[in-house]
Amino acid sequence: MYDYFVAALRCPECGHVSPADSSTNLQTHLRDDADGRELPVGFEFDRYEVRAEDVTSSGYLPVAPPPADGTATLLETWECPACRAANWAAIELVDGAIAAIEAVVLDRLALARAHFISDQCTVRAAQVSDVPLAELEAGRVDPVATLRAGLPTPP
Repeated sequence: MYDYFVAALRCPECGHVSPADSSTNLQTHLRDDADGRELPVGFEFDRYEVRAEDVTSSGYLPVAPPPADGTATLLETWECPACRAANWAAIELVDGAIAAIEAVVLDRLALARAHFISDQCTVRAAQVSDVPLAELEAGRVDPVATLRAGLPTPP
């Protein structure tokens, strides 16, 4: 089972602002006892659920080591409830609590600011490279390195 990060997110494709609910399908497996709960800004995780090793065992790949100050940024996929475009969100955790949930364009800058990215990034990595999706999903090619090399640089 999984939970949902929830926030009003503006779709970069159509401009629609989603309701702050699970209609964006912004899923996470961070909580050990996930039950479909909606997790808004301010939600506090059990500290053992957001340690680096727990985040990576919950469907996220490491991008950069999180700082010792208790902050971490996750990149996760979401779907616009209006146009169904596949999008990305940055979720900022501070001392085990959700501090921010914002729509982002997955580019080199967004990746450079993140500490973890959803393992669903393999699809985007295949799109921005000539690496077959099967190679990325099997772990034979590093999807994070592939994204670093292939994502556009923001203007």
